[in-house]
Amino acid sequence: MARYAIGDIQGCYSELRSLLSLIQFNPDSDKVYLVGDLVNRGLQSLEVLRLAKSFYPAIEVVLGNHDLHLLACWAGVSSVKELDTLDSILNAADVDDLLHWLRKQPLMIELMDCYICHAGINPTISMDESLRIAESCNEKLSSDQFHQWLQIMYGNTPATWDAGLTAESEFRFGVNSFTRMRMLDRLALEFKFKGDIANSPGPLIPWYMVESDAAKRIVFGHWSTLGLMVNQQFASLDTGCIWGGQLTALCLDDGHLYQVPSEHDCQCIFE
Repeated sequence: MARYAIGDIQGCYSELRSLLSLIQFNPDSDKVYLVGDLVNRGLQSLEVLRLAKSFYPAIEVVLGNHDLHLLACWAGVSSVKELDTLDSILNAADVDDLLHWLRKQPLMIELMDCYICHAGINPTISMDESLRIAESCNEKLSSDQFHQWLQIMYGNTPATWDAGLTAESEFRFGVNSFTRMRMLDRLALEFKFKGDIANSPGPLIPWYMVESDAAKRIVFGHWSTLGLMVNQQFASLDTGCIWGGQLTALCLDDGHLYQVPSEHDCQCIFE
């Protein structure tokens, strides 16, 4: 048995199939974790979703911001944007089956040696609190009231944690931390900067540079301009496949990296 984490796919189905072939994925014995943003920007998001669902639980996923946007469009609480490539899913005969499955997927997975999430784990709160918030968010999105919660998730506030937050504010804070976070501004969530950290204005600081009580490696994606970063504490796996980079898999057991080149040739749009 081998365990792998794969970075942001964003509808790059052909590359995903090539990467699964490269790692010789065996659904009877192996485990693959997709770090969110399965869909959008690429032209084969529907195929990616169908593949992920068909191999579940040999393939597990955490939700990313693009996955949540898809769910919101399906639920009628948001609309498709100009650059979105979600119509093939929304018009598919099996859309309800796929998206009822998707909305029940977690924001964070805890393994014996790492945590897996899309954007990161907010370092300003304890890991126990993060696990509780992630579970609470998952319960809300899995409930019959998921339409209401998808509508509530929009907005940039609160930017900081407070134990007295309402359920609605806590949900938005959790979703934003797990799926949108890159930079912190004096420990508050900041969403405007999406570029190379070498060009970031002060006092912004990457979330992973703030001390936390995380005792395991955090595996994440979301930040294509950060690119590949693998060390004992963190593994950043969004290598910009949709923007002409690579699709990356990290073997969680031995640390070996596997990559396949993008089949796209386009300039990066930081979203």
